[in-house]
Amino acid sequence: MSPINIVNISYPDKKTSKAILKISGLPFSFIERIKMRGIGCTKLQIIESSPQVSQLVSANTDTAYCNIELRKTGIVVGFNSVMRIYAWCIPYHQLNMYYNAGQLSIYGPYHNIKAIAPFNGTVDKKFIKKVLTLKAAVQGNPLY
Repeated sequence: MSPINIVNISYPDKKTSKAILKISGLPFSFIERIKMRGIGCTKLQIIESSPQVSQLVSANTDTAYCNIELRKTGIVVGFNSVMRIYAWCIPYHQLNMYYNAGQLSIYGPYHNIKAIAPFNGTVDKKFIKKVLTLKAAVQGNPLY
């Protein structure tokens, strides 16, 4: 995996899977997913991003969308470009997430993405709280 943490996951292979596991940790089990009431966010529309992500996303003429998956030690931000699927892996200790004026900003190593909820919706604030709570727990600073 490159040091920039964006990988093509269109065709799964063991090397890519191991790299994702190393950065973002194991996925939650089925029972854990149910107890957490989900580990993913609704679809988000990318409105701005760092140059490399913009280059990948701008190859597609359609509106760019992304989604976020929670893992045990990080998150995986997924997005499509033409006929490829990319994953940006961010460990919790390098993750910064801000929500302001209906816009969700995700900052990680080397890249950032600013997204909004499509179709004049709202970003799920419960999901943002869940991410920040997991981040604090992994770093040893549990939120109450």
